Amino acid sequence: MLAHPYWERLGEDIDTLIEQLAPKTPACERTTVLTWIYQCQGVMGFLELSDRITGYENITQRKKHVRGVLRGLEKLLLVSIVNFPGDEGTEEEVDPEGVIGRNSLISLTWSGMVWMRRAWQARARLGTVQNIRAVHQSLVEEEDDGKANEPYWVENISGVDPDGSNRRAQRIAEAMPSITSVFSLAQAGKLKKR
Repeated sequence: MLAHPYWERLGEDIDTLIEQLAPKTPACERTTVLTWIYQCQGVMGFLELSDRITGYENITQRKKHVRGVLRGLEKLLLVSIVNFPGDEGTEEEVDPEGVIGRNSLISLTWSGMVWMRRAWQARARLGTVQNIRAVHQSLVEEEDDGKANEPYWVENISGVDPDGSNRRAQRIAEAMPSITSVFSLAQAGKLKKR
């Protein structure tokens, strides 16, 4: 329905690994959710996503759990949530921070694609020795450990253009002479005072 500005194929090898991921899980896991959205070319409906979670008997609890995870991903700038107006006369379950319901679409952001690329490259490296589902589960547990809202695969890139860190590192290297010993350090201090 929507052309996605950030979605791009991660490569045939990684896409082959992604296809082995289970279509449903008992709980929402960050990389699993992002992967499902990736498989839908970067955009997925809330109901389709919540239907993939099997660990809750009650639909209300399941949707509440999914909403919580999506809000966490949104705070990390890994997804964006677009809410379309609902039909009049229908009652949506209301999320205190805004409505996430049947008329909501979740899409990957630029940071979300960076997360996906790094997370699945790590899985590809480890998947050569183990079953990819076992590797994925192990890494998911590490990524989601402690329910912290700190980005695991996209540290320090939120709100930063992709080449900015490279340019800053290059400027620092050009400004400072190379220091190979304590004596070079003393010499660098003298050059800085001039």
